[in-house]
Amino acid sequence: MPRERLHKVLARAGVASRRHAEELIANGHVSVDGVEVRSMGVMVDPLTQDIRFDGEKIRLEPPAYYLVNKPKGYLCTSDDPYGRRTVLSLVRDKKARRLYTVGRLDEESEGLIIVTNDGAFANRVAHPRYGVTKTYRLKLHGYLDEEDLKKARAGVWLSSGRTPSMYVRLERRSQQFSEVTVKIREGQNRVLRRVFARLGHAVVRLQRVRIGPIMAKGLKKGAVRVLKPDEVKALLEASDPSKPSDVPPPPRRRRLPPSRSPSSSPGGSSGRRGRKPSGGAPSRSRSQRRSRPGSRRSR
Repeated sequence: MPRERLHKVLARAGVASRRHAEELIANGHVSVDGVEVRSMGVMVDPLTQDIRFDGEKIRLEPPAYYLVNKPKGYLCTSDDPYGRRTVLSLVRDKKARRLYTVGRLDEESEGLIIVTNDGAFANRVAHPRYGVTKTYRLKLHGYLDEEDLKKARAGVWLSSGRTPSMYVRLERRSQQFSEVTVKIREGQNRVLRRVFARLGHAVVRLQRVRIGPIMAKGLKKGAVRVLKPDEVKALLEASDPSKPSDVPPPPRRRRLPPSRSPSSSPGGSSGRRGRKPSGGAPSRSRSQRRSRPGSRRSR
């Protein structure tokens, strides 16, 4: 087997994503043939060398890709110290592989999330640099007017900075509740809840209904299914940053031309058609000219 970089081997073994694997290496969690490795770019052969993470020998597992329809009340974590329910508890993996969620949904949110042991795949789907679009359906408190819709689409200022632009489509609204469909490429922590709370509309329900080209298609809440090979391929194709996104760029602000007084118009003209340039002197009314001191008419 050809040699490959250590952080890629860790990702394929399901230890962590490539980026996180580099951090683990730098912090001294990885050893090769009994020697601690902290430098980047080390080439290894996982079939002939003893590679360990925190003292435990890693094994290259066959890749696993699951689609979970997460219910409310479940956490997207591998282990919870308080014993709360996790998304991984819904997955029955017969080979007992080291699994983790691709991205996160908070405890009160529901909908689609992918579970895998493929670190490289997880990075391609979750990282905003690759731009896989996630689609959500939200139910909001109150009447969402056009002004708030524009603000949500363009981005609002939060404590962490300005949020990216997003696709927002109004589905229905009343004085009590509004429903919208939202598409985003960047998944900041609870960003949708924070955006609409900033606009005065608390989120009543948040459901992720699509990840790139993948939809639920009858998958019930709490249910799990294996992603098909063509679905995995479609997700990787959707993570190509060179492809156009269905999330619009931020709207460009219109620049208004600077206001000009009549005397500052080209040629010193007052801007009225047919008037001759006045040479920059302020114009006076006919009555002012008649009563000019020293003139014959004022004597």
